[in-house]
Amino acid sequence: MHPTSQQGAVIKQAAEWYQRLKHGELDEAARREFRAWLNVPANLVELARICLIDAGLQRILKQDARVLPKNVIDFDSYATVTRPRRLPPQQRTATSRFSIRRIALVACLVLAVSVATWTGLGSSDYVVVTRQGHWDKQLLDDGTVVYVGPNTKLRFHFTEEMRAVTLVRGQALYEVAKDPGRPFVVSTDAGTVRAVGTAFATSDLGDTVVVTVAEGKVAVTATAARNGVQPMVYATANEQVVLSPNGVSLPVEVKADRELMWVRNWYEYEGERVADIVARLNKLNNAQVIIDDPQVLRLRVNLLIFKPSQPEEFVHKINLWYAGYPGKASPSALHLERP
Repeated sequence: MHPTSQQGAVIKQAAEWYQRLKHGELDEAARREFRAWLNVPANLVELARICLIDAGLQRILKQDARVLPKNVIDFDSYATVTRPRRLPPQQRTATSRFSIRRIALVACLVLAVSVATWTGLGSSDYVVVTRQGHWDKQLLDDGTVVYVGPNTKLRFHFTEEMRAVTLVRGQALYEVAKDPGRPFVVSTDAGTVRAVGTAFATSDLGDTVVVTVAEGKVAVTATAARNGVQPMVYATANEQVVLSPNGVSLPVEVKADRELMWVRNWYEYEGERVADIVARLNKLNNAQVIIDDPQVLRLRVNLLIFKPSQPEEFVHKINLWYAGYPGKASPSALHLERP
């Protein structure tokens, strides 16, 4: 029997959600969308079926369907579904909608991710993902605060001995809670950053990773080895180093607060040209700032504070300021276009 077009769409959606869940590709907006999708019984059953096939839950159900292993996640955690009361035998049917749902609830999801991957709560193993134009802030179980920039993916693995983070892509700032017995280590393709209690950021630029220290001290080790030895340097507050295929650079002095404003989703003017701000905003957001009067690009604004996640605020403030500018070529300097 071939599935109908509607059934085929549900199967495709379930397969796509399963892959996204398995690989931790969910930000807060996607988690809300997933919860809404689960509220449809047919979707719930199809996703459970895929999980059964992939994980071999038949063996678990044969042994004891009432005892679920640690890596099995109950749908009750995500779907706003009310468990039906148990019906008398005479009212039960083999094809009951509630029976199917109950099977799905018992089957649950066997995934290689933890509950935190789906809900965004702190846990020992989970993934944080942000999309274009979205910032996030996470409070971890150990008290560490992580600011996550757009287009970023982080994997967390905490044990009793180590707090390990993998920066897959993007930019993040870590305000690390002190725990001398458990070093905080961020791994990247170019190398690692090790700290105990400090504040630092890692920014993956493709071929290089920039490490900026706001507080304390970190040890930065390059993946690339020289004469069989992995080079390592120390960086302290208001210093920056660069990891690359060639190793790790010597620290240079920077203003860490200025360098880290964008990942905190906060911008406060200090002499930048309008052109530089527009370029940065357009790189981080789906909504694009469009130039109406090119001469505004070379100007420097005396006072400007806004959130990079709200480019409309930037456009509004620039246009208010530009309204009194002499010799302007257009009534407005900028406007915003959304996709």
